[in-house]
Amino acid sequence: MANSPPAGFSCLFDLDIKTFWGYDLCNMAATTKEFERALARLKQALAQPKDEFVRDSVIQRFEFTVELAWKSAKKVLGLSATAPKVVVRDLAQQGLIDDPNVWFKLIDARNLSSHSYNEQVAEEIYDIAREAVVVFDSLFERLQSL
Repeated sequence: MANSPPAGFSCLFDLDIKTFWGYDLCNMAATTKEFERALARLKQALAQPKDEFVRDSVIQRFEFTVELAWKSAKKVLGLSATAPKVVVRDLAQQGLIDDPNVWFKLIDARNLSSHSYNEQVAEEIYDIAREAVVVFDSLFERLQSL
């Protein structure tokens, strides 16, 4: 096959679509720089006048930001956990987040957003994303100070 991946390449994506918005979807060892960029894009989307398109953009950027937040924290702390809620518990124990329950709600909202096409749920997740910015900012600042 002419466009087949190299031996040992385990990504499920085609070679020409394995990167998306500058993120390597096959190697999601997130960095704080990627987290920072995702957060900036979330803020950029939230600054736009809200309509259905912007709402959907905010939800997508919220999903990326949640994922990159816990994955970059995991990497910075050298954690071996693979589940986001386990990482959140570790973050709380180390004083990097104030309330793990807030983060559990963000993770649940992120999971719901990628499996639901209900308009009411979309509106709720948009509101959660707006409120989450300060939580993301706090974690980012604390990770930067390590």
